[in-house]
Amino acid sequence: MLRIGLAGLGHGRTLLQANSPENQGLPLRVTAICDAADDLLAVVSQEHGVEEATTEFNELVDRDDVDIIAIYTPGPLHAQQILTALEAGKHVMVTKSMVYTIEEAERVVEAVDRTGRVLLVTQSLRGRPDFMEAKRVCDAGEIGELFMAESHYVHDLRPVYARSPWRFTMPQDLVLGGACHPIDLLRWFMGDIEEVHCYGLRSGVAPEYPQEDNFVINVRFKSGKIGRIANFLGLVEPPGMPMNTLALYGTKGTIVDGSKRVDPEDPTSGKADAVEFQNSRPRGHGQEMLVMMQHMADCVLDGATPWVGAREGARVVSTGLACWESLRTGLPVNVRNEF
Repeated sequence: MLRIGLAGLGHGRTLLQANSPENQGLPLRVTAICDAADDLLAVVSQEHGVEEATTEFNELVDRDDVDIIAIYTPGPLHAQQILTALEAGKHVMVTKSMVYTIEEAERVVEAVDRTGRVLLVTQSLRGRPDFMEAKRVCDAGEIGELFMAESHYVHDLRPVYARSPWRFTMPQDLVLGGACHPIDLLRWFMGDIEEVHCYGLRSGVAPEYPQEDNFVINVRFKSGKIGRIANFLGLVEPPGMPMNTLALYGTKGTIVDGSKRVDPEDPTSGKADAVEFQNSRPRGHGQEMLVMMQHMADCVLDGATPWVGAREGARVVSTGLACWESLRTGLPVNVRNEF
């Protein structure tokens, strides 16, 4: 049984599902928690039966009875916390974005290589059932050769700001901490991104947020294929619009959010009607994190390759930083992929 030391009880609370009776099949448990808020620590400790609690990250890392450090703290803290955990011999789960500068990414890649520890960036959309089924369908060639893809992340962040005011004060980088979702999705299906062209603006919907919060990003992949990302986080919640969407365009068919339509003129492609993937509809962020926790256990116990390890995490970071450079210069910018 793998033992998790969890730092950050905002989004990180989704990992506490591992301690629930209905998830006893998972080969890991949260056995220690860390947060800056004493009152929250007390509540979570009692609710989930976690006796070991601290406000000091280094105390969490120093525990001999913890195998994995799960880092769900504000993004700018990630780099040093990852490095501290790796140097202490711990495996690491970390929420997006892995880090926030190229130099930090280089240091994390080097530390993972040197220590041999597992690092998994929990890009949770890789655990969403319809997206996982779309990957299977694409890998099996059912919609032919992919030539274009797009993904949208549309989220009125005002309720999130109210729960986590650090996003105003640091402030949170909404490309690295927001567009990283669709960036990673497109990389998963289409491969390395070679070039980006980004436009952005500050909407003013959340007056306290000091920088751009809406972005349109065009991408060209190394393969020469193209894609598009909409990262709209400063807006009034649109009625009926999904938060995360994915569209994949192939030479024999198209997939849009769990439904597939194939070419009626292609005798190998089957029916022309749209078909919804069976048993693969989204079941919420909690279910996605259960998938990620099982994957982490597979990596540590069975030697599986992390879906988003240090180098994949670094490539997402470098793509986001290239977006910012493009936004500031008005020009397309090349993306670094070698780490």
